[in-house]
Amino acid sequence: MQVTKTLDATIPSAEDNLAGDLYALIVFVHKHCNADLFEALGALELTLTQVKLLHHLEDQPRELTLKEAAELVHVSLPAASRMVDDLVRRGFAQRREDEEDRRMKRVCLTDGGRTAIRRLNAARLSGLEQFTETLTTTERRSLASALSKLLEREDVAACRPEAIPS
Repeated sequence: MQVTKTLDATIPSAEDNLAGDLYALIVFVHKHCNADLFEALGALELTLTQVKLLHHLEDQPRELTLKEAAELVHVSLPAASRMVDDLVRRGFAQRREDEEDRRMKRVCLTDGGRTAIRRLNAARLSGLEQFTETLTTTERRSLASALSKLLEREDVAACRPEAIPS
C-alpha cells in the first residue's frame, strides 16, 4: 500500500482505492446509462438469465450440451430445458440431439440470437455514448488515455463493439 504521510494522518494513495473507484463508475453507468438496454430487453422479452445464456452460446467455439448450459447460468437442468425451449421457439437458439448419444441435447446460437445480442450491445453502447457526451474535454481526454492502455490487452480489445454498417 502506497501512502502519503502528513503531520497527523496516513492517506491512502489513489491506486489503493482503484477497485472502489472503478465500482463507483460502473454503478453510476448501470444506474444512469441503461434505459436503452432495459427498453431493448423488454422489447425482446428476454430475462437476464436468457441473455447470459445467449452470451455464453456466442462465446463457445462449439455447441453446448444442455447440462453445460445449465451449469454456466447456474440453473437446474429442467429450468435450462424450459429456457432453451423458449429461446428455440423464438428463433434465438437451436437445439438438437447428439449424434452419438440421443439422450444428450446440444444447443447453439442462431442468426436470430446473434441479432438479439447485437441489439442489446447497441443499446448498451447508446447509454455509454450518452454518458461520454456529458464529459468535459479534459475528462474525455483523461478517460481516452486510460482506456488506450487497457485496450492494449487483447482480452479487453476483443470486447470492442462491432462496427455498425453505414
